[in-house]
Amino acid sequence: MKRQAWVIVCALVLAACQRQEPPAQANAPAKSSVEIPNTPEAPPKPGAEATPDAVLAAQQTPVEQVAPAQPLLPPGDCTFTLHAGDAPSWDAGNIDVPSACEKFTIKLEHTGQMPRWIMGHNVVVARVEEVNAVERAGIGAGPYRSYVEPSDKRVVARSKLAGGGETVSATLDTAKLRNGHFAYFCTFPGHLKGMRGTLTLH
Repeated sequence: MKRQAWVIVCALVLAACQRQEPPAQANAPAKSSVEIPNTPEAPPKPGAEATPDAVLAAQQTPVEQVAPAQPLLPPGDCTFTLHAGDAPSWDAGNIDVPSACEKFTIKLEHTGQMPRWIMGHNVVVARVEEVNAVERAGIGAGPYRSYVEPSDKRVVARSKLAGGGETVSATLDTAKLRNGHFAYFCTFPGHLKGMRGTLTLH
């Protein structure tokens, strides 16, 4: 009877041992880890950021003002008017020429009464170092050519000869003033000393 009981106990223990899973081996390789790439977060859905605080902050943030495009210069800014009377002199020793002007016009108003063959005035533009040579060539050209030699390539701009009450003008390309120093002057005989000025490009 004792022997049968012992056999039953051993059978129960053996059955229990078979139901248990074998322990994990100590040398079993560990599972490999997968690295997650550092990807940026997905952008918020439209309207998700429009919280009351965000709306209030946006209303209080100053908006940068964009300056409007500069308007084109009015025609008067590309014109300068000289005045001369019955004497070999005029009222400006320098003329500022805006670089924004493609062309610039010098107007000469004769405010006197003498006719052009007695006290005529013109306005001529040339390099400073060539003024005297242009004047001498102009005197040789005579009054019928307004005291300016037509073939003189040193002349940048020229006007006709004006008498009392008359207005003449000389127009030049502003780009020509970028290289060198230029002057405006009158080539009527004897007038150069008192009727000479400089052009300054700005």
